[in-house]
Amino acid sequence: MSDSNAQLKSRWLDSFYSKLVLGLLISFSLIALLLTALVQQLTSNYQSEIEQKLHLELAEHIVHDDSLLKDGEVDRVALEHTFHSMMILGPSFELYVVTPEGRVTTYSADDEKIKRMQVDLTPIRQFLSGEKSLPIVGDDPRSSYRKKIFSVAEIKDNDVLIAYLYIIIGGEIYDGVVDLLQNSHIIKLSFWGFIATLFFSLVVVLLLFAMLTRPIRRLATDMRLFRSDGFEQGKLPSSVWDKNSTDEIHRLGTTFNEMASTLKQQYEKVRTIDELRRELISYVSHDLRTPLAALQGYLETWQLKQGDLSERESAELIQIAANNAQHINRLVEQLFELAHLDAENAELILEPVSIAELAQDVIQKLAIEADKKGVVLDVNPKDPSLIVMANTEKMERVFTNLLENAIRHSKMGGEVSVEMEVIAQKLKLTVKDNGCGIPSKDLPHIFEAHYRAENSAQGLRTNSGLGLAITRRIVELHHSEITVHSELNVGSSFSFELVLV
Repeated sequence: MSDSNAQLKSRWLDSFYSKLVLGLLISFSLIALLLTALVQQLTSNYQSEIEQKLHLELAEHIVHDDSLLKDGEVDRVALEHTFHSMMILGPSFELYVVTPEGRVTTYSADDEKIKRMQVDLTPIRQFLSGEKSLPIVGDDPRSSYRKKIFSVAEIKDNDVLIAYLYIIIGGEIYDGVVDLLQNSHIIKLSFWGFIATLFFSLVVVLLLFAMLTRPIRRLATDMRLFRSDGFEQGKLPSSVWDKNSTDEIHRLGTTFNEMASTLKQQYEKVRTIDELRRELISYVSHDLRTPLAALQGYLETWQLKQGDLSERESAELIQIAANNAQHINRLVEQLFELAHLDAENAELILEPVSIAELAQDVIQKLAIEADKKGVVLDVNPKDPSLIVMANTEKMERVFTNLLENAIRHSKMGGEVSVEMEVIAQKLKLTVKDNGCGIPSKDLPHIFEAHYRAENSAQGLRTNSGLGLAITRRIVELHHSEITVHSELNVGSSFSFELVLV
């Protein structure tokens, strides 16, 4: 039970809302401390300013009312009388006589309380000149570091500066906010009012954060459920988000829903492709089984009847067996080639190629097969200056597949041509025939691996159905796309584009 509570506590501390709350509490605490220090400083400065203004001319009045000079020097008797008078007013005033060099010569405090006998004259001169706004603080001789507000006046003899009467005002100045709270009912009320306001603001902001983070928590729940359910159950996130909203969380939720839908579609697509691959393997197994059985059958027949067969009959059996072996070899090569081209890292090295000459070489290679059906092969135009970026070996494979396909589906005395047309910076290549054409319902599928259109039934099924799939993939690796246009009993044309050099 304790482990479960610990896990819940850990999960809560890791949540976005808890982090916001924690950050907010720390921020409010820091703000409270800073504001308290600021209030203390402002209050202290304000009281210092008021106190100094009230006693601004105190030293001047004392110097003016009491004659502190005798024979050009400070009269100690008169000074002691002044000290005694100030002590009657209260212990909050401390009197010092300071030389023009800043040295303390006479004072009203006890000797053991004096910590320094030299004061800085800069604040004194600022006070007398009125250059600086109040409060102005000066050195307190009773401390080696403390500074306090003061009143000061010059003691002169015939316009000659003899000394300064330096009066420290410190009796009514509080040193800390604790003293302020203990001695001021108004400040106490203000302080607790500030604390209450801060607490109320904190509660309001926490509620606001809870409202703002609720969509985030809902989105996190959707993500967790979508991950746990997986794609097998086919469940999409149930939350509905406003896709037209300007709120970033709603837009994020909409994007997640769209992403989840896309992932589900991709998963279904992968499953479909996997099923197609299994189907392809089934087809390939069937296609391999047929020529293998024929190969085995003819070889066994030849072995059993070798002595009874004539030389011509024996040669015929061997030739049929060899044709089946060649068909098996071609099918295996096409399967390996398609698997290689379908790999994600498949790339082709492109180089400048005279495409007309390449097409003419393929036509010469297929001339014997075309002559058997009386099919005329041609390239138009026969321009060796047409140079494109292509992979010679793979592009030869494309022409071979397309021309063999065209010859196979052409009628006796038909025509097959490779036509080239310059369009902008590209060369459009079209392999055209006037054969039987392709049914419209088969056109969307003819580039699928191992798909056979209805028109293939007109001839022997010696083709594996992989040629056009290989052709399309090679064209894609040339950063192009192959298209087909066909009409029954009129002919077909396959077109794609290559970049001109």
